[in-house]
Amino acid sequence: MSDIRPDRVWRWLWAWTGLWTLIQAKGAGGSWHYFAQGSRLLFADDGGEGLHLYAAHPELQIGPLTFLMARPFQLLGPMEGRVIAVVLMSLTGPPLLAVLWRLVPVPARSPHRLLAAGLLFLPVWGILGTHAGHLDDVLALACGVAAMYALNSGNAIATGLLIAAAADCKPWALAFAPLLLALPRRDWWRAALVAAAALMAAWLPFLLYDPSTLNASRFTIPTAVSSGLHVLGFTDPQTPSWDRPAQLLLGCLLGTIAVVRGRWPAVILLATSARILLDPEVYGYYTSGVLLGAVAFELIVARYRVPWLTMTGALALHGVRLLGNVVPIPLEVMGWLRVGYVALVVAVVLLPGVRLPETTTSPGGLGEFAQQPAGH
Repeated sequence: MSDIRPDRVWRWLWAWTGLWTLIQAKGAGGSWHYFAQGSRLLFADDGGEGLHLYAAHPELQIGPLTFLMARPFQLLGPMEGRVIAVVLMSLTGPPLLAVLWRLVPVPARSPHRLLAAGLLFLPVWGILGTHAGHLDDVLALACGVAAMYALNSGNAIATGLLIAAAADCKPWALAFAPLLLALPRRDWWRAALVAAAALMAAWLPFLLYDPSTLNASRFTIPTAVSSGLHVLGFTDPQTPSWDRPAQLLLGCLLGTIAVVRGRWPAVILLATSARILLDPEVYGYYTSGVLLGAVAFELIVARYRVPWLTMTGALALHGVRLLGNVVPIPLEVMGWLRVGYVALVVAVVLLPGVRLPETTTSPGGLGEFAQQPAGH
């Protein structure tokens, strides 16, 4: 394994993706009906449709850009569109890894780390892309990774547009906004204005046409006993009114601290960690975003020989769920594992006393590693 070639790693990872796509194929696209419904409603003009969409259907906590992207699939036919969409989402894992791989300076690229990260990440990504078929999260996370690439290239406009696109696909992804602060200071306002304009272009028409759209932000779901929110003492059966804003604020705060510490590649990891800490639900596909963020952090910044933060997340957030299907595990234990993993992430990424191997980023702008050409 010491002379493993990158091209061989990619072949293995594509084969691994195919295997897990087949494993998850039964019941694939289980949540696709939300996107089918939303795309149909967005382009209809009866009562409760069109720009009344979010006011009339607050349960559709999905951004308008996602519904726009789902529309072509629906035009292919209900079943045909669902199958093609699920297949395409299932194939997004390796390309996302490839983008992150290009952000690693050539001298620091380790095929062994890439292989280990991919073997851990791709089965869980299959829960999102194949099993659930959650187009909004796939698009939001893909836009987040693309924003990292644009940031690494010094393209402020593209960075702002991609961060806004992520939030236009799924509102919680606005927590990627601290990436803007990793741009050179001269580009901050330009990127922020572009992001704000793209956000308003997507959401303002709904608010102006039907002010009741704001009520969608108060939509509640039951609080799962195994959620971090519940074990932290917030046991109200419905989502607290402050919960969604708190998720966003916490993600932005943690991401900003990471940027100040010169660790902007951790922004996705911290945003998704804030989500699993405070979200009232514990859907398995949430873990996909956390592991994508962990892979980004460990490949680009930490460069551990073994991606143990990714491994720990896969075990604590996904492996224990699988084990719970065989051995009874108290739901509260699962909740504390979520809280514990988030605490571990924050400690590793943000605490001043934690040193990382070969970390060369600098606060207030692109790190030295990011200024090096990525190579091919």
